[in-house]
This record gives sequence, structure tokens and C-alpha cells, in this order.
Amino acid sequence: MEDKHDKEMMRNNIIAFILMALVVVGYFIFFPPPKRPAPTLQPVQSRQQQAPQPQAPPAQTNQTGWAELPPVPQVENPADYEVRLANKDLDLVFTRVGARLKQATVLASNGGGSQQLVPRADKPDTEAIYPLGLDFTDPGLNDQLNYRLWEAVSRTEDSIVFELSIPGRGVVRKTFTLRPQNYVLDVTVSYQNSTPEKILFGLDQTPAYYLNWAPDIASGEPKAASRHAIIWRKGGQNEEVATGKLSRSGAPYLMTTPGADWIAVKSTYFVVALKPEFQNPVALVAGVPADYRVGLGTPSFSLAPGDTQTSQFLVYLGPSEKGALAAGWDTLPTAQRFFSYYWMDWFAKLLLALLNWFYAHVVANYGLAIIFLTIVVRMAMFPLTLKSMKSMKKMQLLGPELEQLKEKYPDNQQELQKKMMEMYRERGVNPLGGCLPMLLQLPVFIALYRMLWYAYELRGAHFFLWMTDLSQPDHLFHLPQLANLPFIGMFEYINVLPFLMALAMVVSQKVTPATGPATNPQQKLMMNIMPVFFSFICYNVASGLNLYILTSTVLGMLQQMFVHVGQVELQPKKTPPKKQHFYTAAMARKRQLEKEAKKDSKRKPK
Repeated sequence: MEDKHDKEMMRNNIIAFILMALVVVGYFIFFPPPKRPAPTLQPVQSRQQQAPQPQAPPAQTNQTGWAELPPVPQVENPADYEVRLANKDLDLVFTRVGARLKQATVLASNGGGSQQLVPRADKPDTEAIYPLGLDFTDPGLNDQLNYRLWEAVSRTEDSIVFELSIPGRGVVRKTFTLRPQNYVLDVTVSYQNSTPEKILFGLDQTPAYYLNWAPDIASGEPKAASRHAIIWRKGGQNEEVATGKLSRSGAPYLMTTPGADWIAVKSTYFVVALKPEFQNPVALVAGVPADYRVGLGTPSFSLAPGDTQTSQFLVYLGPSEKGALAAGWDTLPTAQRFFSYYWMDWFAKLLLALLNWFYAHVVANYGLAIIFLTIVVRMAMFPLTLKSMKSMKKMQLLGPELEQLKEKYPDNQQELQKKMMEMYRERGVNPLGGCLPMLLQLPVFIALYRMLWYAYELRGAHFFLWMTDLSQPDHLFHLPQLANLPFIGMFEYINVLPFLMALAMVVSQKVTPATGPATNPQQKLMMNIMPVFFSFICYNVASGLNLYILTSTVLGMLQQMFVHVGQVELQPKKTPPKKQHFYTAAMARKRQLEKEAKKDSKRKPK
């Protein structure tokens, strides 16, 4: 009899786990985690109007036109104008056209390989938009320096200086230096006044110019996993807006944030961040999802003849990984975020730290580290699981009494529920005891779901055989013929782990013979459909997540098979008082009153 109870509890736990998993997956598909409200964006009419425009400068500056600018060059072979800087972390290629960053390859140390972050341009360098260009707020200058040919006047192993002379105006210099810290580029921009008059750039709250990252970030991630967002930090708090929300009806938008500590573009696995090394910067976000820019503006400045103004920036180009981000600057690790909710984000990062500890100190394989982490989670949750098993066993012991109540009140559901609750209280049974402990495991499952899907550490992490990337589905082989077919196009790649999950669930049902009232047709149908449906939902998620679900399912099965709850007792029924005849009760009451009267007479003084 006890064996039947254990098997029935095992089946109920399997059903509960499947339902929990479906709730979690459905939540993230149909109800994405809430983000902070995006700041109000103001529309602009064109790319030239995306930067704030200053008021007309004083007449003595004579900056209403820039006819002195060198002509746009004729570039026949772009490779002749490229300059490379590289170290163990970054391989950067600059073009002399605009002194801009043409390629930025992150030399990743994990199995995911290197990644080039600058989107490929389909236009010549004299028309293409590249990162680290300058946009002046002077309407006559704007972004024109980005399409002129700069000279590489100085070069060292880790640094290069570009210079552009504007006859009768001044000299602009850009210095790019690879810092010893991982993935950090030092950018210095200076302007020297060559006129005999004082000049002014910007006005009041209008910046002089912006150093920009544009037009996007090429993360190399599949569209199913890639979620690009822009983050900026101000006053010790991060704000975030998804790049997909940068337009309304296709119109470009503009947003500025004075006093920002830094601004960044984040994909699933990579971050590009700009940090000002000067006071009173202005962060900028402008454009549409496929063509946007983020930038940092310098305060307005005036220069006497021969004077030079210099601004310094830090640029991080690297993985969204805590150690690498911390090497950039102290607050940059806050750009790594798995959840909008603080405590869930903290918990997911705690699980990631535990996963990395297993990888570093126990086994140098992230697949095995996920299995160890799953075992630890199961062990930590064992007291709740045991409590759930005991509660369900008590409910099973109450089965005959519940059936009696159902027979007694077949047509009065309200009275039936009332009597059932009275019976639960009397026998010391919590009807939700079997569900609540399992519901408390949902935060763990949700945190693991998001962490295993978005952790940079799993990018390109090899497990064994065909599982070469735990951040992607475990493709065994490819069937391109299915690619464009409706409904079955998702099976273009044959993934093994989802099928193994379904098999594990089916086996768990086969080894648990149906007994008792749990064998109704509706439950049988649900148990037959759930493994297929659950595998369908998880078919194209990260293989690291599927590995966790499969391991947890197998461990739960073993736990139910080999862990016995032991003896569980219900509180005894309270024996209702026997009914007495009216005369008998009245005589008993009379005798009681006589005894009390005698006691009172003895207490009175004589």
C-alpha cells in the first residue's frame, strides 16, 4: 500500500513540475519581464537634426559656414587608409576617413570565439557611418569631419594619433590608446584654435560636440536570443530602453541626459560603453532601431587664439561578463542584468557565481557544471520536497473520508466545501501543503531559466559530442528542406535534448502505474500531452537550459523512487459529545447547582 502511495506522489510531482515549467516558459514568451518606463523621447526630422542645435553664436566667431574644410576624398582602395591597433583582447581597425573605428574584434577567451562589433557597411567609407565619429552642434559643421581624410601623424605599439587641419580654422586631433585593462580604449579629442579671434563651440547647455557610437552593434547573436538595449547611468541608478522602442511609426527620436556617468549599448553577450573623463557631460540617444546612435557630449567651450581644448573618453568594447566589465570601471558591471527585479537579478547572479565556481574548482566543463548546479539546487530544495510529499500522503489518507463526503453532499457543492475545510482543520491537513513548497521553487527555476539563456560564460561552451554551444540549441543535423514549411519549419534543425526530456517524462509515467482516483481520463490525457507540448515549447531554447531541465527531471524521478516519506499520521477525530435526554440533562444541572450552593454556605462565617 505504501509503495502505491509513493508512486502516486511521484506521478503528481511530475505533473506539478511540468505545469511549473510551462508557466515559466509561457510567462517569458507571452509576458516578458517589465522594464523601467522608457524616458519620453522627442521626435526629430532628419539625421542632421538629431543633435541639439545651439542658438546662433556671437558674430565675432564667424562660424556660420565651413567652406575651409578639405574636400571629401576619392577613396579607391579603402585598405590603403586603414590602421590597426591590437592587443590580447581587442583587434581594432581604424579608417583615416573621419578617424573612425571601422572594425572592432573582441578576441574572446571562451569557446564562443571572436566577435566583430561594428556593423558591416554597404557604402564606401566616405559615406558610411562608423563608430567614434564627431558630431558638432554647429549647424555649419555638424558631422562633416567624419568624411574628411585625416593624417596618422604618430603611431606606437598601442596608440595612434590622427590629425585634421582646417585652414584658417584650427587643428583637430584624435588619439586612440589601448589601455592595459581588458577591452578598454582611451580616446582623446582636442581642438586647437588657429584663428586670430576667440571662438565658441556650443552655447549654455548645448554641448560643443558628441563622440558617437553608431549605427548599431553587431553581436553575432541569433535574433531569438538577441535583445539590444541602451543603458545609461546617472545618480547611482541605471536607466534602460530597448533599441526596438526608439521609434514610433518609423520616425526617429532624440533623447538627452545631462550629467550621465556613462552610456552603453548592450546585446545578449556584449557591451559597448562610453564614459566621460570630464565634468558635465550630456548623454545622447537618437535614431530608429536599425539606425541609431548613442554619444557623449562635451560642455560648450571658448578658445582664445592658439589655445587648445581637450576631452578624454573611455570606451569599453567587450563581453557582458562581470570580471571583464569590472576591468573597465567600477560601476560598469551594473550593465549586466538578467532581471528588472533587483532580488531576482541578484539571485540569478548568485547562481551564475556558483556555476562558475563549479567550472573553476570542480570540473572544467560547463555542461557538467550545470549538472552539479542542478544537484545542489535539488538538495537545497529537498526539505520543501519532503514536506510536499508528506502533505500529499496525508491527503491520500483522507481519500476515503473525502469520498464519503462527496457521496453525502452530491448536489450541494457549497456545503461540501465547508465540510471538507472542517475536516482538514480537524485532521491537521493543509490542502495546499503539496503545492506551496513546489511553488516556492519557481523563483529558482525562473532565475536559472534566464541565467542559463543569457550568461556570456555559456557562449560557445562545449559539453560533449554534438553539444558544442550551451548557449544555443543542440543541433545534431540540418534539414534545410524544412526551412520554409509552415508549422514544421522550426524542426529545420534536429535538436536532441528536447526529445530526451520528453522521453524522460514518458518513462517516469511508465514506471509509475496509475492507481486510485488519479487515473481519471482527463489526467491521463494531460499526462500524455504534456511531455510533447513541453518539448515543443523548449525546442529552440539554449541547450544549457534544456540540460538543466532534463537533469532536474531525472533527479526528481530518482528522488521519488528512492526517498520514502515514512509513517504519516493524521490527527485523531474529535469524538462528538453524546446527546442527553432533556430530563437527564436538567437533573444533572440541578445536582451541579446544589453542590455549588453547599460550597458557598461553608465559606460564609457563622
